[in-house]
Order: sequence, then C-alpha cells, then structure tokens
Amino acid sequence: MKRTIIIIAGILFLLAVAFYFGYVKMKKHTDETVVVLDPGHGGKYPGFSNKTIVEKEVVWGVSQYLKEELEKKGYKVYVTRDGDTECSKKGYEEDLTCRPKFARKMGADLFVSIHANAFVKNSEVRGIETFYFTPFQDKEAAHAIARSLSKETGMPIRFTKFANYRVLRESIVPSTLIEIGYLTNEEDAKLLQIDEFKRKTAIGIAKGIEVFLHK
Repeated sequence: MKRTIIIIAGILFLLAVAFYFGYVKMKKHTDETVVVLDPGHGGKYPGFSNKTIVEKEVVWGVSQYLKEELEKKGYKVYVTRDGDTECSKKGYEEDLTCRPKFARKMGADLFVSIHANAFVKNSEVRGIETFYFTPFQDKEAAHAIARSLSKETGMPIRFTKFANYRVLRESIVPSTLIEIGYLTNEEDAKLLQIDEFKRKTAIGIAKGIEVFLHK
C-alpha cells in the first residue's frame, strides 16, 4: 500500500512538472507580465484568530499594499478574492481549488499565496517561511521573496522548503506560498497590526518578485 502511494505521488509530481514546463514555454509567446496574489482565507474562513488579530484581515491589508507596489512597477495584478469573501462559495475544499485555478485562468507568470502563521504551543517561534512545490522556478521565487522580505522588514527567515499544499500543487504556474510572520508571537503580531509595517512587508515581497521575474 505504501509503495502504491509513493508511485502515485511520483506520477502526480511528474505530471505537475510536465504541465509546468509546458506552461512556461507557452508564456514565452506573451509580453504582459501577470502576477496573481492570493490573500489566504477570507469570508467564513478566517485562518488563525484571537481576540486582537485575524489572519484573513492581516494578509488582505498586505495584499492590497503589494498590489499597489507591483502596479507601480508595471505588472498586471489580479487578486483571488475581492475583500472579505471566499474565492469560492462551494465549501472549503472548493475554495482552496479556486485559488490556483484562478491563477491558471489569468495566465500568471507568478502566483503568490500570502498567509500569517501560528504555533499556539510555542509563542517564541517567529519569522518568515516560504514554500514551493517544484524545485525549479517555484523554489527560486520562494528564496528570492524570503531574502527580500527579511532584508526589508528585519524579520528572520525560519526556512524555505518544499510543501505539498494544494494551492501550490494545483497551480501549474510558477508559485510560492509565504508565511509573513507568526500571529502567536508577541513581536510578530504587534508588527503585523501596524499599517506601516504591512506596507514594508509588501515592499519586501514586491522586491523579491521583481528579482525573480528579472533573473
């Protein structure tokens, strides 16, 4: 049974790689650079929340500043949700699928899913994490954004690593998921409630995106 699961996982990975390179080849025939931003959660899916902070609100604010920064640089930017709502009204699983599907539909050169982390068992844990699915452009984007975000905000990088998240696995387009800090850490949570810091976070991500897209 275990061997069968490993074989299936391997086949799915190879299919994702094939689709990925086919997509990259297709995109070479277009001039417009498209970035799709995915503010995690939204609507009835708040993500992490406590009495003072809600993940969906934090990442929405950062995403709006990021959209503004990227448009200044001349990119075409789309967002997976419009305000405090879900990407899909058909349930949680469909909401997750909706996000990478939207990136494919928009012909994204890069799909960036933005989240804020939580670790209720250890409030000392803090910092930036970025994730990728394929060890190609996804990984490059994850590293570029982590470095630029840390440099701009002063937040430490915990790690950049592989993750089998649906929003990355099903995107096909170059993709990364960012955890911009820990809402369970007092220092991170305090910073992420300040508008000026949200803008700095957006500027850091935008610089990383630009490094990746112009490599």
